[in-house]
Amino acid sequence: MESIIPDAVAFPLRDVTVRLVRGEEERLRWDSLMSQYHYLPFHSLFGKALRHVAIYDETWLALLGWQAGAFKVGVRDEWIGWSAEQQFSRLHLIANNTRFLVLKEGRLPNLASRALGLSLRCLEADMRQVHGYPVYLAETFVDSSKFTGTCYQAANWRFLGLTRGFSRVSGKSVSWRQNGQPKQVLAYPLRPDAATILSRELAAEDWQAGDMARIPSTPELRSLDTFLESIDDFRQARGKRYRLACFLAIAIAARLAGYRGVTAFGEFAARMTQEQLKAVGAFWSPRRQCYTAPAASTFHYILAKLDPDTLDRTIGKWVQQQSDKETPVAIDGKDIRGASA
Repeated sequence: MESIIPDAVAFPLRDVTVRLVRGEEERLRWDSLMSQYHYLPFHSLFGKALRHVAIYDETWLALLGWQAGAFKVGVRDEWIGWSAEQQFSRLHLIANNTRFLVLKEGRLPNLASRALGLSLRCLEADMRQVHGYPVYLAETFVDSSKFTGTCYQAANWRFLGLTRGFSRVSGKSVSWRQNGQPKQVLAYPLRPDAATILSRELAAEDWQAGDMARIPSTPELRSLDTFLESIDDFRQARGKRYRLACFLAIAIAARLAGYRGVTAFGEFAARMTQEQLKAVGAFWSPRRQCYTAPAASTFHYILAKLDPDTLDRTIGKWVQQQSDKETPVAIDGKDIRGASA
């Protein structure tokens, strides 16, 4: 996802360093530059992300953005060899290089690969420092119609294959269309046995992000549903099968279990037991004689429309209640809405 801007002054590459952005002022500057100069639209990084900047003598040269691994990448998932359950709960252990921008001050030969290599060296340590868990694999997608991916090749990334060439259709529902432009899937193992680690049967204790990767118990789901009932339902009454609280309880439970994105939320809902669906007040189907799970498309519509501050306050009250018990919970409403992007 590299984008390059012309013009630069020569300087020794060995003196270039990469670090995290510092404070709100630098974060806003990073976002502004990315929005202004990258060829793809940019609003912000969502969820548990990292912003790296390559610098020389305090001059910004390049920007790199990292987020959790992409949902369902066939060639990557085949290379790792993990199960669907492992994939859903361990995507945060993959860092996706969603944005890479070389500024005009940094347009020198080998600067891109130098910045990328330095970012990879500090990626795991920075993820532990900022979010409290490790990453074992870096990934990215290269649009071959615009770039050759030379800087990734120079930094020893592996070519795993091509995507299927689908893109998201904008609108209220979640739908995809064939765009005829498959992208290269590149990966960089941060450890030689990264695939083995990610696909092993038992999860390590330090893999949890706060209280992530833990599915709430049935009593916790009932408690969460009760708190979420206080949020006003902005939808029209006609055609509603599921209460707003039901969607939100499932989305929060999915994020706590490590799922990210509306498609993953739909997958999580489909895997919930009858007892769990009942606890969140899911729709009872007289015809099928069971509780049914909502579709991913409605998660997208609801999370896109919902006020994040209202959700934040409600989750905060529930978290406070849970924190008074034996098991603490760490999650926020903006992260839930960020997962909808």
